[in-house]
Amino acid sequence: MNRVAKKIKEARAKAKMTEKELAKKCGLSVSYIIQIESGKKVVNEKVAEKILKVLGEKLEFLNQEDSDTEKSADTGSNKKKVESKPKEQFYNIKPTEQWSDALANIIKKFPIYEVSSNKVVGHKELPILNKKIEGYNWEKILFVKSQDNVMEAFRIKKNDVIVVQLTKEIQNGSIYLIEMNNRKVIRQLQKKPSKKVIISTEPNENNPVIRDFNKIKVIGKCVKVEFDLNV
Repeated sequence: MNRVAKKIKEARAKAKMTEKELAKKCGLSVSYIIQIESGKKVVNEKVAEKILKVLGEKLEFLNQEDSDTEKSADTGSNKKKVESKPKEQFYNIKPTEQWSDALANIIKKFPIYEVSSNKVVGHKELPILNKKIEGYNWEKILFVKSQDNVMEAFRIKKNDVIVVQLTKEIQNGSIYLIEMNNRKVIRQLQKKPSKKVIISTEPNENNPVIRDFNKIKVIGKCVKVEFDLNV
């Protein structure tokens, strides 16, 4: 039985009225009054005010109590619903040493060397797939940074990063990182008879440098040039 129904029943008893008498004074049926008092019928606010006015009571206090009761009931109901809903759980997972080793075999950090000074001027982190980077064995890859525009005719400019494949073999017309006169440089090479090598800074150079093959050290073949559009 709700509070309004209880209050109506108590007020009727206090007024010493029967259900029939109350129904007659309110213009309602006896069965309706009985259903209200038993809690089987939910009475609206206007009807409750009308009945209680006849009995000399007011609805104000009851409204507040009913409202609080309903809120509590709703809160309890909502609480149950919330509790019944599975909560999402998140876990902070700290990578294990095995994970670190596995990732190390996927991502490698490569130093970038300045051509002439051999000084490390940066790094590149690249994914390794099947032990290769862009088709080249990662253990035979070197990254160097050009320090001048000497090879501009071959589209290699200052601050460009060159990918070098370590090799001592020479393919005529290709560009190589070599050591000559105790200095590392990037040049185009062409083999000539009698173990001579033509060393050029531009295609079809008029006065290229010619050296004995044993006077230079081939470090690797330049296979790719990367440049920064912001430079």
